[in-house]
Amino acid sequence: MATAHMAADRTDGRYLKGTPIGASILAGFIASLCCGGSLVFGSIGLGAFYSALGLSHYIPQALAIGAFVIAGINYLFYRRLAKDSSSSSQALRRTMLVSAGLGLVAMAAGFIFMEWLNHGVVRADHFLVRPEYKQGLITGVPNISLLYVGATFFALALLWALPFPASRSAGVRDRNRAVAAMRMAIFGAMAILVAAVALDAVSKSEVAGAAAGGQHGHNH
Repeated sequence: MATAHMAADRTDGRYLKGTPIGASILAGFIASLCCGGSLVFGSIGLGAFYSALGLSHYIPQALAIGAFVIAGINYLFYRRLAKDSSSSSQALRRTMLVSAGLGLVAMAAGFIFMEWLNHGVVRADHFLVRPEYKQGLITGVPNISLLYVGATFFALALLWALPFPASRSAGVRDRNRAVAAMRMAIFGAMAILVAAVALDAVSKSEVAGAAAGGQHGHNH
């Protein structure tokens, strides 16, 4: 009976909620516009405004923010649900990972599609002369961009490592030294990734500032 109940918890679709899934997909879609958004905004006459933002230079930062937002939406929603209901905490935790995974998949699919459409179809004559766009695994999508997309799924490991309401038996397991060490390793890796993304953003801002200053001086 206990085994059957655990299996039901593991597969019960009642734990999947539309609110976090919808919010995750929306957040993922917005983050995916960091590059191909020029097509969307251009179609409504805001192409110049989008270009002025320079978001295409901050792809890893935009994707990282999207991943954190998706993880945060699902963590806050399902953690509160686990506290306020009598549902299986472990089943809710598994469902939280599934829900966040759907948002990350939506972001990845949207980003890759927009990159391909923008660089490999609409503006192919401009971008496909460059090796990184022509010779990638997906035409029009540089392999480094695919690496950035793949890295966003590390958010699932972060969700697993975050504290979550659990039954007593689960709490005993969570105190296991191996599990604790794994969680610390995940937090450490996440800190390194965040620092790398932040340093990349700073370096790009400095380059952009220097370029703008040089152009201003040239104009004078």
